[in-house]
Amino acid sequence: METLLRLLPPIRRTRGPRLYAADGRRFLDLWLDDGRDILGAAGRAIRSYAANASDKGLLRPYPGLYEHRLEKAVLAAWPAFKAVRFYQNEERALAAAARLSGRTADTLELVETVSVADSGTADGTVASSDNGLVKLRPFAPVPQSCTLALARLPCPGPLAPACLLGLDNSWLEPEEGDLVPAMMHYAAARAMASLAKASQDGIYGEELWKRFDRRMEPYFCRVGPYLLPRVAPDKYAGFFKAALEGGALVSPQYGLPSMVPPEFDDGELRKLAAALATRLGN
Repeated sequence: METLLRLLPPIRRTRGPRLYAADGRRFLDLWLDDGRDILGAAGRAIRSYAANASDKGLLRPYPGLYEHRLEKAVLAAWPAFKAVRFYQNEERALAAAARLSGRTADTLELVETVSVADSGTADGTVASSDNGLVKLRPFAPVPQSCTLALARLPCPGPLAPACLLGLDNSWLEPEEGDLVPAMMHYAAARAMASLAKASQDGIYGEELWKRFDRRMEPYFCRVGPYLLPRVAPDKYAGFFKAALEGGALVSPQYGLPSMVPPEFDDGELRKLAAALATRLGN
């Protein structure tokens, strides 16, 4: 994944879904760190909550009330699941999932709920979750056979714990999870609340996503806010480079979706569409 991402010039700062490079260029972020930065400008509240928690000294891995708040928020977002375990990072969560599945971490497949076929057409469902760990994403479908999942929380990675969900407590009973700094629970719970409010208020929803389609439908299949490239795998490096030329960062890996950003303007999409059309010969 790093190979294509390193084509992006050095970034000196970010603001919402926009990246500002050291050479003066600006990029519209459609990658959003694999969905962790889905909130865009609303993510300022997450950073404020994290700073407040730091001021309270909530930087040590002790039990606390904020873990329970985050658990409630996660289960409300994915009501098909009844049990949660938190971990310091995704590597530890994946290792726990492998133990629960009777596998090793290097043989555990992480299954995307939004996928793209080799022909470049959208699928949007998971054919089977029997042989892997499902990655749950906000607004994405949940396969009926899913019993164990890794949730993608809408919170910057350094500020959020990794989160495993089980169909019920029996699935996670052998695992206690990690004690993580309360700051991470505090910030992630704020992120979950902010995303729920953005969805309820219509700020981030189908109306915005359809507005993105007006210019970008020839180049992306869309499932909810998730964007799947209309190219085959061997053409994806060119697609990625064309997007950079058009002032946008897309997913650095073919198998992972890009996203409709929480804010954009028509000029940005026009520039991106022109670059994709020129490079791809449309």
